[in-house]
Amino acid sequence: MPVAHASNPPMPFRPGSGTIAVVGAGVVGTATALVLVRDGHDVILIDRDEPGRGCSYGNAGHIATEQLLPLASFATLRRVPGLLLKSGGPLGIRKGALPILARGWARDFLAACLPRAHAHGTAVLSGLIETVIRDWRTLLVGTGAEGRFQTRGHHSVWESAAPEAAIAASAAAARDLGVPVTPWGPSPGDWPDLPLALRQRVTGGMTYTGTGHVNDPFGLTQDLAAAFVARGGRIERADIQGLESGQGGQGVNNNAGWRLRHAGGVIGADAVLVALGVDSGSLLEPLGYRVPMIAERGYHVVVPADSGPHTPILDRPVVFENRTVIVTPMAMGLRATSFTDFSGPDDAPDPRRPALLRHHLREVGLMAPGAESSEWTGCRPSLPDYLPMLDASRRHPGLYAACGHQHLGLTLAAVSARRMADIVAGRALPDPAMALDRFS
Repeated sequence: MPVAHASNPPMPFRPGSGTIAVVGAGVVGTATALVLVRDGHDVILIDRDEPGRGCSYGNAGHIATEQLLPLASFATLRRVPGLLLKSGGPLGIRKGALPILARGWARDFLAACLPRAHAHGTAVLSGLIETVIRDWRTLLVGTGAEGRFQTRGHHSVWESAAPEAAIAASAAAARDLGVPVTPWGPSPGDWPDLPLALRQRVTGGMTYTGTGHVNDPFGLTQDLAAAFVARGGRIERADIQGLESGQGGQGVNNNAGWRLRHAGGVIGADAVLVALGVDSGSLLEPLGYRVPMIAERGYHVVVPADSGPHTPILDRPVVFENRTVIVTPMAMGLRATSFTDFSGPDDAPDPRRPALLRHHLREVGLMAPGAESSEWTGCRPSLPDYLPMLDASRRHPGLYAACGHQHLGLTLAAVSARRMADIVAGRALPDPAMALDRFS
C-alpha cells in the first residue's frame, strides 16, 4: 500500500482496545468484520437486514480482475450520449439523480476524467485488483465457502457481422493493461465449448483467463457471516440512523467512543467502520464529510436450474458485448445482469428493464420458451472518481470507512477487508486517493 498521510497517521486500534461496530452487512462489511475478528478484535456487525441482503444479493457474481480502468474517463464520457439515446440501452438517468449530479457529482466526475487524474485512478484501482484472487482465497479458508469461488475465467462474445476488428481492439486494449486474454480462432471449430443455441448466434469472441465468478453471492456472504460468528463475532439487526462521537471514551487508544442511534435505542462502540453502501453518506455527512455517492440501479433475471432439459448450461460467465449483458452460471440457475440507471432515493425501479433482460435471454437461446424466471433490482454505490473510500478519519479517532465500491463490490471485498484491517491495526497507512475526506 502506498505511504500516505505519513505526517499525520491514524492512531492504531489494537485488539483489546474495545468494540468495533461494522455498520453494513453487505459483502464488503461482512468480509471486513470477519478479517477484524480474525485479528483478535471484538466486533459487532450491524445491518437492518440479514447479511448479504442488500446490493450484494443480486450482483453478477463476476470477479472482474480485467476491469483496471476507472469508469471516470473521457472514453466513458464519449459513449454517454449514444448509450442514453439508444432504445433499450444500458444507461439511464432518472429524475431523482439530477439534484445529486448538479450538487457536484458531475463536476467531480469530470475532474476525475482528466488524463492525469484518470492515470492515477488507474494505478490505484490496478493496485487493488492485483491481489484480488489471492485475497479471496485467503479470506475463504475455513469458511466452508471455498467451493463457491471459481476461477475459470469468462468469455466475451459478439453477434455482429464481421466482429474481427472489435475483437482485435478489445484484445489489444486488454493486453496493454497486462490482462491475459485469448481471442478465438476464425472457425467455430476453434471456439470453446458453448451451448448449441449460443453458437448459432455468436460470430466471434475471446476468453479472459484470469477472472473468476461466484456461484451464489448471497450464499457466499452468508457463509462469511457464519464464519464471523463462529470466531466470536456478533450480529445485530438495527437500522442505524446516526453516529455520535462521545467524550472521553474508553479504550487504551484514547478513542472518544461512539453512540450508534437507531429506532430502538443506542448501541455503544469504541470504533465504527461504515460500510453501508449507497447509504454510507447518511452517516458520514452529518459528521462533516462530503460523500457524493450516487445510486446506480442494476437489474438481474434468474432462469432457474430446474427450468427443464432445454435450458442451456454454461461453465463460466459470458459477456454479450453487443447487448451489454453478462450471464453467469450460478447454483440457482443462469443469472443475467445489466443496466445502469442513475437514480435518487425515491426513484422506483423501471419494470421494462427485467422484461428486456428476458428478451435478451430468449434471443441468445439461454431461456427456453415458457421458462419461469425471477427478477431483482439493487443500487450500486458509486463515487465520482469510481474509487472506493478505504480510510481512517483523522478528525474523528475510531471512525473508518469502506464504501463506494461501485460495480466492483464483490470483486474488491476481500482486498478491501484486508486493507481495512491493516489500517485499523496500524500495519499500513491509508492511500489518500481513497481518503474519506477527498471530496470535502
